[in-house]
Amino acid sequence: MYKLIATDCDGTILDSEGFLPEEIIRVFRKLNDMGIHILPVTGRNDIIARDYIDELDIGCPVIGCNGATLVNFSTGERFFTRSIDKASVIRFMDICKSFDTPCKIFTTDTQYTNSRVLYEGGINLITVGYKKKMTYSIETILVEDIYSVADKDNIIKCVVVNNDVDFVLRVRDAINREIPELKAVQSNWNCIDINRRDVSKGAAVLDYAKMLNIKAEEIIAFGDSENDLSMIEAAGLGVAVGNADDCLKKRADMICDTNDNLGVAKVLREIYNI
Repeated sequence: MYKLIATDCDGTILDSEGFLPEEIIRVFRKLNDMGIHILPVTGRNDIIARDYIDELDIGCPVIGCNGATLVNFSTGERFFTRSIDKASVIRFMDICKSFDTPCKIFTTDTQYTNSRVLYEGGINLITVGYKKKMTYSIETILVEDIYSVADKDNIIKCVVVNNDVDFVLRVRDAINREIPELKAVQSNWNCIDINRRDVSKGAAVLDYAKMLNIKAEEIIAFGDSENDLSMIEAAGLGVAVGNADDCLKKRADMICDTNDNLGVAKVLREIYNI
């Protein structure tokens, strides 16, 4: 019996308009009542995912920023924060400068950017088509010199957004090639997330499972994007939703229905016979 369900949010359990369907909520609450642990795992800052945690209302923790943080908002407990060192942040900024591209820098409670477009557009530049209005957000600060942010405490994620997919992937590859301390992955078609090399969704899920004395083979993981790959591979059962990127589908143990067709809920109802 699987004891822990780790799931990505955007594109996986959220529908294309950014809502958490009632069927997903019902299934997760039922499994929680059965003693199955539910763990949302997101590339977002954990605070920006809090709306969905509140909707689930089961007291579960959430992994944020691709595995850089683990927090339980119900208890106020922050289990870990895995920050990027200053030298690596500066080298990332150097690459952005060489590509003449702006970026975002995230701490645990603030995001900084040197682009007015990114400042004004916020997460809506990535979650295109979302209609849900969010209650929680983090402070966004527009800076003229992005290097001035490098001294901030608890920098946990950097982001590059550009609607030219080929350009975004070139930036991703340059970071992975030139900064061995960092790892850049595609989290959306127009976005790459950059974390510390040892930070990933998969590593964070396994760390949380260890706290619960749950083995890797007792975990189910669901995802849709490249930043979910580590989690899919770490779990005993890795499931890609039908709308997932090809790179994830090729490595998953199973492909289910799409996020808009409640693929995650369908799989869980079948596995747990609920």
